[in-house]
Amino acid sequence: MEGIVTGSIDYTTFSENNATKINVLGTEYLIFKGISAEENEYLKDCDGYCDFYARKIVLGNFTKENGYEHGDLEYYERKVLRHEIIHAFLHESGLHDLAIDEKIVEWIAIQFPKINQMFEELEIQK
Repeated sequence: MEGIVTGSIDYTTFSENNATKINVLGTEYLIFKGISAEENEYLKDCDGYCDFYARKIVLGNFTKENGYEHGDLEYYERKVLRHEIIHAFLHESGLHDLAIDEKIVEWIAIQFPKINQMFEELEIQK
């Protein structure tokens, strides 16, 4: 389960040294991985979220000890991260209604690798 954030969150406890910086259409976002629900209450209701206003993507701590039974936890983390990055791209494109539409975001996140593979096969990715 993924989510978006519309409220105010205190990110001062997150170390930016452990964050990954990405450029989303000219806007810098920080990705924080392995954050527990104790560290961030929003993760009690979702596995990750995109905070458009703080320009942060936060992923939970995907371990069996934390109750995750998804099998390949590294794959699951990549899946959630893809989903949250799609939120960011839609928002930064000015498509705010689509950026909060979980159905379209999830469809793009699932289908994008297949679309990208076809583009690569046809050598039209750039």
